[in-house]
Amino acid sequence: MIETPRGQDGITAEWMAAAMAMPIDSIEVERIGDGSGFMGQVFRVRLSSPAADCPDSVIVKMPTTDPGALFVGELQRVWEREHCCYRDVVPLMNIRVPTAFVNLAEPPCLVLEDLAPAVPGDHVAGATLEQAEIAIDLLARHHAAWFEHPLLDSLTWMPGLDDPAILDLAPTFAMGWPLFLERYGDRLPERCLRWCEQFVEQIPAWIAGHVDDPVTMTHGDFRLDNIFFADDGTAAVIDWQLSIRAPGQADLVYFCANNLTVEMRRAHEDHLIERYIAGLRAHGVGPDAVADEAIRSGYVEGLLFYAVSFGASLLTIDPANERGVALFDALVVRTFTAVDDHAVGSTMGFHPA
Repeated sequence: MIETPRGQDGITAEWMAAAMAMPIDSIEVERIGDGSGFMGQVFRVRLSSPAADCPDSVIVKMPTTDPGALFVGELQRVWEREHCCYRDVVPLMNIRVPTAFVNLAEPPCLVLEDLAPAVPGDHVAGATLEQAEIAIDLLARHHAAWFEHPLLDSLTWMPGLDDPAILDLAPTFAMGWPLFLERYGDRLPERCLRWCEQFVEQIPAWIAGHVDDPVTMTHGDFRLDNIFFADDGTAAVIDWQLSIRAPGQADLVYFCANNLTVEMRRAHEDHLIERYIAGLRAHGVGPDAVADEAIRSGYVEGLLFYAVSFGASLLTIDPANERGVALFDALVVRTFTAVDDHAVGSTMGFHPA
């Protein structure tokens, strides 16, 4: 048995042939995704093969070698979750997801369909309104399909809101917050920083108040870099490492709060939230199942949760390059600005107002 690669040197024609069970004469390997994907090493591999059904190229994905990202990834079991997601869930999805030609659990390694010529959105630049509407429609369709789905309870590998990595943010926050303040403290609204410090201790109680809320399968990292847009107006979603059983507004707030520039969010946030709700209704999730107001209030409260989660762990991950630094800055500044715009801490009873 040929050893599963743990880096670029291990991706050989011999290994590709064995993994894909077809003849491979030669390969060309190109590293991609630096500064956009932080939990993995990602490579485009061009294949030369006499087999008629061999794709021209594939994407090979394996865990990162960055110590900080490895710590976070192992804490959140991201590689196990993506392996199981492709094994158990992707075949049942009603949205476009790249096919997995190879899905190995230990050590983790995926060989995926190359979605080119579709291209990912640019998280740093922010979504156009057309991209945002396509993404929101995709999200609503996916969430509706998995809304209170009976299979979810059997997916023991997929965490819920009671996952320790979510409930026990306080210790991670205590370690990451000083570094976060050093980097961003003078760039963010003071009251938002204080709200984070107050909220982090109350997250278990806050989650306890939502454990009976209806859930769906959320993506967990629904952002432009993980959405591939095709010329025909369709889109596909990659990177299922953070899928979780949770209310759908978790994905909604994550996309709108930090994938849109501040100006774009302020201009179109209400429209996109209403579009998401309309999408749920169109796909069979009625207001008796989840009320409009529950979605809107969950959106607002979710802003502060993401602000805390960024403060807890974002800077433990190596941004890799200038593009990665710009992405981290966008995540933080856009999300905290949204927290301030919505006066989330005041709404939730924190001080100062």
